[in-house]
Amino acid sequence: MKKLFCLVNMCLIIGITAVTGCGAPGVDISDEDVKKVADYSSDIVSQHNDKSDSRLVDLNTVKRKYQQQLDLEIKRQNFRALEQAALQAGESGGTGDGEGEGYVEPEISLAEAVGLTGFDINYKNHETSRSYPASGAVSADDVYMGMTAAAGDTLLIMHFDISNTEGLDKECSIIDLRPTFRVKINGENHTVQQTILPDDLSKYEGTVPAYSSVDAVLISEVKEDTASQIDSLSLIVRSAESRPEYKLE
Repeated sequence: MKKLFCLVNMCLIIGITAVTGCGAPGVDISDEDVKKVADYSSDIVSQHNDKSDSRLVDLNTVKRKYQQQLDLEIKRQNFRALEQAALQAGESGGTGDGEGEGYVEPEISLAEAVGLTGFDINYKNHETSRSYPASGAVSADDVYMGMTAAAGDTLLIMHFDISNTEGLDKECSIIDLRPTFRVKINGENHTVQQTILPDDLSKYEGTVPAYSSVDAVLISEVKEDTASQIDSLSLIVRSAESRPEYKLE
């Protein structure tokens, strides 16, 4: 560390000498400029000292974020290996896409499957309705994009909490991650609707306060007969790597 500090000081002296030049007119450097150069040199030294907090980069933050991404990737790889082993053993129903009747408990959380770090996504409950949002949920002056089910159908509305698990307000941008979902009702797969609702989980974008949660939904349009008797309900996160399935009910 002493060698590095001496090297920085030597570079500083050489730099000032180079500016003045040999035999060239002198250049006046104000005390403020000298202080700026000294502060910058100090920050360079601090970057190489784990015990010092540099103003140029927070090494602890960089290390923490890198470790989070590394842990997530390891979990994903482990889950893909287990999923592949289950398919080969014939435990996934033989559909070829990881969405058979067999169930493999994911090793990664729902938030991690979506691609989020520093957040949790937790299922709360479901409801059925002919429309969403309900007509009484918004004022007549509000402009919103709602959904209405076709004749003989109903909307299965699944409610979730997106929770910020860290001590700072954080931007949550699921829309950039582009996850896709499928819901399984009583063992049968159904499409999750693509919407432009502001609380659509698959396209959520907003700031979540520290240690707080926001509401989000996923909506599937299903037959009324199907929605009238739900014995099991699960959510499949579809990605190029895997198809983790999460039992909701």
